[in-house]
Amino acid sequence: MHETGATEQEAREHVRYLIHETWKKQNAEILKPYPFSKKFMGIPMDLARTAQCFYEAGDAYGIQDQETHGRLASLFVKPIPLQDI
Repeated sequence: MHETGATEQEAREHVRYLIHETWKKQNAEILKPYPFSKKFMGIPMDLARTAQCFYEAGDAYGIQDQETHGRLASLFVKPIPLQDI
């Protein structure tokens, strides 16, 4: 923002645009043929979804509230058993 003189609103819209474009690239990439299983190729997409979920409403890591604590606990303390996948 400081380098370009953009307003906060313009910066936020630009970041949303970048996120949208990145998702389009990732979705196109996942459709290409690779020698790996679909489950294995889904891991980076799941990580990206998790990161977006944590940060879409602000800094969910640095400012930990009960909602973020619950999300982290559900991911790492109470993981989904692999046999259910």
